[in-house]
Amino acid sequence: MISSCIVQRNWIIAIAVTFFISLANAQVSDKISKITFGEVKGGEPLSIQVDLAKTVELEKIEIAYRQFGQREYKRMELPITSNAASGSIPATELASTFLEYYFILFDKQSGSEETYPLENPIEHPLTFTLPETQQENQYIVVLSPEDNERLKIEDAVISFSIQTTESSIDKPATKVYLNGSDVSGNAVISDDLFVISPPNIISAFKSGSNTIRVELFDNAGKSFSSYSWKFTTIGEGEAPESETPSAWVYTTSIQMETRHETIAKESTPFNRSAIASTGSYGNFSLIGRLYVTNEEKDNRQPQNRFFIGAESRWLKIGYGDSYPTFPELIMSGRRLRGLNSNLTLGFINVDLALGSIVRKIDGRAIRTFPLDSLNSVQNDAARPDQTGLFAPFDNTLWAEYRYGTYQRDVVALRTSFGSRERTHWGFSYFKAKDDVGSIKYGIKPEENLVVGSDLLLSFDNKNFEISGQGAFSVSNKDISGGTFTDTDIDSIFRAPNFDEDDRDRIRNIRDIVSKYITVNENIVPLSLENLPTLAYQGGLSLNYFNNSFKFLYLRNGNNFESFGQTFIRTDIVGYNIADRLRIIDNQVHITGGFERLEDNTAKTKAATTTTTTTNVSVSYYPSINFPNVTVGYLLASNTNGLTSTKPLYAIDDVTNRFLVQLGKEIRLGARHQVTLNFSTSAREDQTAKNLDTRQTTFGLSAVTSYAIPLQTIVNLTLNSSKFSTPLEVKTSYTTLYANAQYRMMEDKLRWSGSVSPTFGDVQRMLIDASTQYFFYKNFSAQARLSLYLNQKQSPLPDSYNDTIWSIILRADV
Repeated sequence: MISSCIVQRNWIIAIAVTFFISLANAQVSDKISKITFGEVKGGEPLSIQVDLAKTVELEKIEIAYRQFGQREYKRMELPITSNAASGSIPATELASTFLEYYFILFDKQSGSEETYPLENPIEHPLTFTLPETQQENQYIVVLSPEDNERLKIEDAVISFSIQTTESSIDKPATKVYLNGSDVSGNAVISDDLFVISPPNIISAFKSGSNTIRVELFDNAGKSFSSYSWKFTTIGEGEAPESETPSAWVYTTSIQMETRHETIAKESTPFNRSAIASTGSYGNFSLIGRLYVTNEEKDNRQPQNRFFIGAESRWLKIGYGDSYPTFPELIMSGRRLRGLNSNLTLGFINVDLALGSIVRKIDGRAIRTFPLDSLNSVQNDAARPDQTGLFAPFDNTLWAEYRYGTYQRDVVALRTSFGSRERTHWGFSYFKAKDDVGSIKYGIKPEENLVVGSDLLLSFDNKNFEISGQGAFSVSNKDISGGTFTDTDIDSIFRAPNFDEDDRDRIRNIRDIVSKYITVNENIVPLSLENLPTLAYQGGLSLNYFNNSFKFLYLRNGNNFESFGQTFIRTDIVGYNIADRLRIIDNQVHITGGFERLEDNTAKTKAATTTTTTTNVSVSYYPSINFPNVTVGYLLASNTNGLTSTKPLYAIDDVTNRFLVQLGKEIRLGARHQVTLNFSTSAREDQTAKNLDTRQTTFGLSAVTSYAIPLQTIVNLTLNSSKFSTPLEVKTSYTTLYANAQYRMMEDKLRWSGSVSPTFGDVQRMLIDASTQYFFYKNFSAQARLSLYLNQKQSPLPDSYNDTIWSIILRADV
């Protein structure tokens, strides 16, 4: 019999190994120094933090991610605070064996994009192994003590019931553990009810936190499922939770930083401060955040950020900078400055977001000139900005202006009936509109309206779920002229193409629709044929017999648009099937999937591109002294059928990807966590363009924790790639990363240093050192120095050596 706790231990090792691997540079970058993922927990988002080596050049950073086996990436912005960008991957995207991802970095000056990794990130992305997380409790109904309850030892009666119709479960064989001690023999069993009284198990209790674990077995004596929860025992004079005197409990964190970046001989200073505070009083809590930086400029979107909010069991309300969460088709991943609130009244729930997602930035004069030169300037084919706007500058001069950015105000409202986490039916309304009067020099202000509905039917403790959502959008690409007048309609919709009945029909539509959005010739859709602005999806999820099965069908029209969700792909229809099977006492996990997608939903293209993706992966988490092993294979193809008829526009390619990861904990003089990664991809372009690609990555990492307060990380990474553009370009390089962290003076002083040379087509040396001293337990100062010695950075241009230093003061109260 293999205990589930052994398997869970291997999962924890896998998590830790992947976590530490992210500390090393698997790819060469002069902007990203470290990627850190949080712990994988069932049903919860996965946190990610990207530490930035250089911030002076970055305007923003986005992550593109997808489940292994899917073709399309989803994207979201990672807000930058100080020297790090962070966010969370939704729990719905964590069902596969691997999470595949890459980053898009936007240059502050030019707005140009750079990816990390630099070479072919779409076909050969970074990967993060997703271990199987503990399933939500399906069979145990806890009666007492409740999870996290505080009570006296003499009142700590352990009682629960087993609620299942599974004939394979041997209920009398159920094991109950209290703090690791088997107390099953003291249980009084009545049908499905188990009760254990304190007098019989008093020696197993601990003062403070206690853990109960219930393990179920099948008729063959094998572990079937387990569930754990915690409670706290209190001594004489202490009060249980319900009697705890009301009092404010608060925490505050303050951080101040000065930083200096010398990049390509150009120096930029940064001064930043951040304050985060939380306070709670019973079931009521307050939250406050403030971030101030000298990067705040009136020609950029907000760099200073703030938020203040209050929460209770039934109401959450806040004002400032936040990321409201609505159904995916409505609003997701956009920063809002304004009101963000949630009202939970049991059967009825209301979400409201109100504010702006784009700050106004007025246009500016590029150059001035006399009025009599206006025609020559406008017709000058050599002028740098052909989209410039011309307007009077003063009484004697005219000017060419660069267009500004309108303030974009939004309101998002969702009302749902039912449970937020289980069965519910929701209705959403989203409206975004550029404030035409917010700036003086702008062009083509826009407006967007989206209405939608979402449904979740959840049965059998979330083991059987049917979900769906749909949304319809209307956009106007230029509202500067306002809504049609009757004269406009008569002028635009003239005979012989339109008669008086057509014009009357247009007037009636205008009178109805203009109550919600500006109606003129720039509105989309102008036709409802093929429903170009309709998006919808439906899914089925089943969790039975150690299987996790998911099916999703989606269709996004080619003109669907929501200003609250700018990363959704349009013009796509298809389905995705995935299954994850756990066998051999939960030691082997087999994942497989198939996806088929098509574009040309409006039937306006010359050909339809069909994308199919097939994948399979196997993970082995042994209970014996053997490494964890994960192997994955993916086959993807794209074709539009034009290879023989129109070869210039033909798409016909096949991609093969193969991934292997091994991880093991070794105790040899110290505790070593060793991981080996190998991935290779080959894209065969079967058209006349012959744009083939090959890419291979090999990585070996060891994280060592010694008995003394020392931890080391050593990582070796080899990268090789070949591209046809159509000329063949080959790139290969090897990176060695070594890091050591040492604590001394009873953990008051911490030292850290790393060195990372890169050889081959990329040649550079990274040297990083930092020290942190704790004057008091909650007050510290940290100094850090990073040197980038750049010799050769193909395909990046050659650059100067770079120096970055910073001093950080931090206090936690």
